[in-house]
Parts: sequence; C-alpha cells; structure tokens
Amino acid sequence: MKKFFKIAGIILGILIILHTILNITFSIQLRNKINELKRQGRPTTIAEIIPPPVPDEENAAIFYNKAFEMMKNEEGSNVKKLSTVEKYLKSLYDLSQWTDEQRKEISELINSKELQDIYSLLEEGSQKTKCNFNLEYEKGPYMELRHLSKIRQAVRFLCMKAVLETESGDIDKAFDTLIVSLKVSNHLKDEPVLFSQQTRYSCDWIITNCIEFISNSKNISPQIAKLIIDELSTHKSVEPIIKCIDAEKVHIGMWVFDRLVHCKVSCNELFGGDYMGERWDYFVPFHPCVTTTPIYIPIWKKDEIYYLTFLSKIQDNCNLPYYKVAQEEQSNPMKKQIPKYCVYTRIIMPYLDRILKYSLARHQANISVCKVGLALKIFKAGTGDYPETLFFLSERSIDPFSGKELIYKKLDDGFILYSLGPNMKDDGGIHQREVGYKEDYDIVWKCEK
Repeated sequence: MKKFFKIAGIILGILIILHTILNITFSIQLRNKINELKRQGRPTTIAEIIPPPVPDEENAAIFYNKAFEMMKNEEGSNVKKLSTVEKYLKSLYDLSQWTDEQRKEISELINSKELQDIYSLLEEGSQKTKCNFNLEYEKGPYMELRHLSKIRQAVRFLCMKAVLETESGDIDKAFDTLIVSLKVSNHLKDEPVLFSQQTRYSCDWIITNCIEFISNSKNISPQIAKLIIDELSTHKSVEPIIKCIDAEKVHIGMWVFDRLVHCKVSCNELFGGDYMGERWDYFVPFHPCVTTTPIYIPIWKKDEIYYLTFLSKIQDNCNLPYYKVAQEEQSNPMKKQIPKYCVYTRIIMPYLDRILKYSLARHQANISVCKVGLALKIFKAGTGDYPETLFFLSERSIDPFSGKELIYKKLDDGFILYSLGPNMKDDGGIHQREVGYKEDYDIVWKCEK
C-alpha cells in the first residue's frame, strides 16, 4: 500500500510539474502573440474598439431612440397594428400581392400622425453624419443590442411607405424615402459588432429588393438613380467588417478566455441552448468540470493562441475575393488545422469564418447588382433601350463569387443581371425568392421592360 501511494505521489508530482511547465510555456506564447498583434496595430483591449463619443447635436442615435420609443409594440398602437398587418403580407415590395384590405389598412396606418412622427424622426436622424448608440461594450457577450430589431423594423416601415408613395404616383418621393432607409441602415457601419453588421446587411437586402421592384414598375429619373448609386457606393466598404472582427476578438473572444482561465464562467453559461450544448458535449463530455477547475487552464491559453491566429487570418481574408478564399478552404479546411483540444476555437472559428466571408460577399454582390441595375435604367433613359453588354460602365463591376463581371443578358424588352451567389455556380438567374433558404440561387435583378 505504501508503495502504491508512493508511486501515485510521484505520478501526481510529475503531472503537477508538467501542468506548471505547460502553463508557463503557453502563457509566454500567448503574451508573445498579443504583443505581435499590438505591433501589427490590431486592437487587443476593449478601450481600443469602442467608437469615439459623438455630441448629441451631431448624433443620429438621439433621433432614432426617440423614434424607437414611439415604436413600442404596445397593444392598440398603430405601430403594433402595422407590424401585425406586415406579418401577413405575401411580399413587402410587390403591391400586386397585397389584398385590398391590407392596402387600405396599411395606407391609413402609415398616414396616421403616430407613424408620420416616427418617419420625421428617422428622416432627421438620417441627415446626421455620425451615429453612436453608446453600447456597453465592457459587458462582453451580455451587451444589449435592442436597437437592432428597431432599426430593421424602421427600414421595413420605410419600404412600405415608399411602396405606397409609388402607387400614388409620387415616384421621386418614394425614392427619397428609400434613400432615407439606406442612410438609416448605413449608420450601423461604425458599430463594431457582428450582429450590427449582419443587421445592416439584412436591411440593405430589404431596401435593394424594394428599389428593384419600384424601378421595374415605374420609371426612375436619372438624377434620383445617381443619388441612390452614390449612397450605395458608401455601403460596400470592407472596413466595417474589419473593425467588427477586431471587436469580436476583444469584446467576445478575449473576454471569454479571460473568464475561462480564471474559472469565472462555465460553458453552459457561455453557450446556452440545446444546439451549442450538444456541440460542447461532443467536444468535451465533462465540460462543467473543465471550465470550473484550474486543470484545463493551460489548454485554454493554447486555445486562445489559435483563436487569435485564425481570427487574424479571417480578417486578412476579408480583403480577398470570396472565390479565392473558398477555394483555399476547400483544399485545406480550417477545422482540420485546429487541434481537437482547442474547444472554443474549434467550435466558434469555422462558424465565424463562414458567416463573415459569406455575409460580406453576399452583401457586396447585392450592392453591385443594385448599382449596375440602376445604371442600366439610366442608360435606357438616355438612349431608349438597354445596352447589349456592360461596356458603358465607367468601372468594371466584379462578382466576388466568380472574380468576373456580373452576368448580364439583354432580353427582348428588359434584362437580367446577376451574381453567381454563395454556391459560386450559374443557376441561370434564379432568385432566392424562388428557392427560399437554399443556397442554389443567384443574386438577381430581372427587369421585363
């Protein structure tokens, strides 16, 4: 028995020494990695990613918050009624798919004083050049982002207003409303939060679809079309997503690792819900113990090194065309490059990589298609017909999914213009509206006249 305890003591001592060596080694490597990021000019603290304060008189968020206060879905309010009607619309943009009852009710609600006051505040806010909602970044993943759902709702309300203005024959006013909606959406560009950029992309998708529907049904003046093109040009920059990745690193990733290393949080707390719970169970069967005891601390440090390394790589890839990055991923999948013991990085990084690359490329393609579609409208207004090719463009419009020009075909009285979309295949101009949530679609502007 004494011999057993002696051997056990020796083994335990060796494990403690090994644990200490690994802890010291990985701590040095992590410190070196953070210093490397600092030398590269990449933020490593929350203070570095927080947007600078904006004076109230220059801050669009002041006006938006006032509008949001009026947009509370309280029972009996016109906002609640409009939201309820909207849920049952077959199309937000195509007026022909609205019933007579829906058309009448939406028109009454939008023209009510309550909604008109909201629209006025949104328009006033859209004229400001800066926007800062003063988010509590120091709360990490627990930071509240209540304004995002309101911005999305505001954009949908603005699009409905533009549709009704089109029906009444006030086309210029309809497009002015859409320009306001684009400015509201783009005020999220300086917010270094992944969900904020996802919301911005979603809002732009809603608006560009509305622009397409209205432009196809009514003639848009070249002057208004140029104004929209100029506004859309400010939406394509990669810089917002670069800042977003920096913030993801320090506001979420490094925040999480700090708490894991100090045993302040468990995986269950970080990743609530059945889906993520199942993934943790798959990678770490005993994750409650792993995250609340010091045993796994060296591995968390090594995990953080991989996290910082791969996040920097994703950030650099944002400046590359989607198709090039996708080809590299196919030949050398990221998941195979991450050790299985790096639990957090192995779970989070492939998800982040996909959502960032896919969302950015899809957004850039969507903006490009809308800009070129409007340019085609301008061309027809000046010549009486659509061109045979895109030769008239002052600069080539490259599809991020192919690296080539957007596909354009002149039809009898119209045209079809599209990007290959996420599957990087030519699906013949099939719009997402026709296939739902599948990836076998193109990003399309189709005009029949």
